[in-house]
Amino acid sequence: MIKYPILAASLLFLVLFSSFVQAQEQLCLYFFYGEGCPHCGRVEPFIEQIQSDDPTVQVKIFEVYNERENTLLLQSYFESYNVPQNQRGVPVVFIGDTYLVGDTPILENLEAKIEEFRGQPCPCIKSENETCVGLESLSLVTVIGAAFVDSINPCAIAVLLILMGALLASGERKRALKAGIGFTISIYIVYFLFGLGLFSAIQISGISFWFYKFIGFLAILIGLFNIKDYFKYGAGGFVMEIPRSWRPRLKKLLSSVTSPVGAFLMGFVVCLFELPCTGGPYIFILGLLAEKTTQMAAIPVLLLYNLVFVIPLVLLTTFIYFGFTNVEKASEWKDKNIRMLHLVAGIIMFALGAVVIFGYI
Repeated sequence: MIKYPILAASLLFLVLFSSFVQAQEQLCLYFFYGEGCPHCGRVEPFIEQIQSDDPTVQVKIFEVYNERENTLLLQSYFESYNVPQNQRGVPVVFIGDTYLVGDTPILENLEAKIEEFRGQPCPCIKSENETCVGLESLSLVTVIGAAFVDSINPCAIAVLLILMGALLASGERKRALKAGIGFTISIYIVYFLFGLGLFSAIQISGISFWFYKFIGFLAILIGLFNIKDYFKYGAGGFVMEIPRSWRPRLKKLLSSVTSPVGAFLMGFVVCLFELPCTGGPYIFILGLLAEKTTQMAAIPVLLLYNLVFVIPLVLLTTFIYFGFTNVEKASEWKDKNIRMLHLVAGIIMFALGAVVIFGYI
């Protein structure tokens, strides 16, 4: 019985360790250019070649002639890096704690700088108190806070309780324990892969900057909807949970599970039902990551996020197995405190959204 959790934990440790090692080898740099600039035209193919040859180098590209936001961002980097006025122009590359201005310096020195600064943080803008507020910075508190909101969402808890109840009805407690663990592991895997895929799609599409602007408002909206469910549950004809019309079909699917393998496979199906109500905080974090960091650095963050996300499922499975509670009591507790869960989630999401909008992350 114990060997399955130990095996899962060992595999998770190996993935985490390898991801952290890979993250140490990654590097990101910022390239600013102007459309139609001949000197920029010489550098662009070189930058593209670097991206193609070395996937551990994440290049963020900003066009400044037609994009005012990028022009203002470039000026902030010039100020932060103390670039002399007579050297300010494009093309320019910011890497580590240094910069290269002009086509010749970039073409001749960038590859050496990449090796020099490999594993270092992304370029950042220093605030007045010397705090780094670069695009890559992402507070661990922010990640854990969003994951905590996701984890206390009634959707995932309700689904597990239905599954455990169906299996315990047969009187086989060990099978119910294995099923609960299998279900939790599958939820973890699916959410991680979904997050990694969406993260990559956002970065490849080139909309990460605008998506980053949007997620602050999205977080506030999700927060307000959750707070709404505390004061007036179901107002507006909806709740921040699995849609009511989906629940009978989901319950029927879960009740058909008779084995740990079935519970594991059901986890993949259940995610399709859960994502509409649990995806908000996750998309919030993915938007931050897509704008602030590279894929290599994002992997450990996503692994941590999803670990926090499934902790309540692990605890609930364990408590039910050892008799500290039962499905009926756990369901009663969830129903009794469902408004408070929405309130806590709403306050945290509203705060995180405000932090993004006002630029503290």
